[in-house]
Amino acid sequence: MDNGTLADELLRTVARANRWANLNARFEVPAAQLRLLALIEQYEPARVTALATADHSSQPGTTAQVNKLVGAGLAERLHDASDGRATPVQLTPAGPDVLARARQARAVTLAPALDLFSSSEREELRRGVALLERLLSSSDPIR
Repeated sequence: MDNGTLADELLRTVARANRWANLNARFEVPAAQLRLLALIEQYEPARVTALATADHSSQPGTTAQVNKLVGAGLAERLHDASDGRATPVQLTPAGPDVLARARQARAVTLAPALDLFSSSEREELRRGVALLERLLSSSDPIR
């Protein structure tokens, strides 16, 4: 299998796993807002334009989602002394809590399915996750 085919299969499989977990877990806020919370956590403080780029969303759409997070008390806008037009965003103390509960809900949803695998197969999955983490940490799209 060539790298292009492997990459395609990997991305499709990860996307399916994410959709499955999102459909079967219960969240306090919509999935789009959770995705944005995770991006803010990863890049904070982050400008809305950078968040839109990372999420492949429009700047106006991302601004609307940020406004909802700010209104819910999960994120806050900062003042950027170096650029008066920019308003970086960071999480409030409540943001990581909501994100942690969502991640836990997704994990609880998926965990029973992992029981279908043997301990050696679960170890293979752990190694695969470690490889993915290494890949992603070396190719950050906006930093």
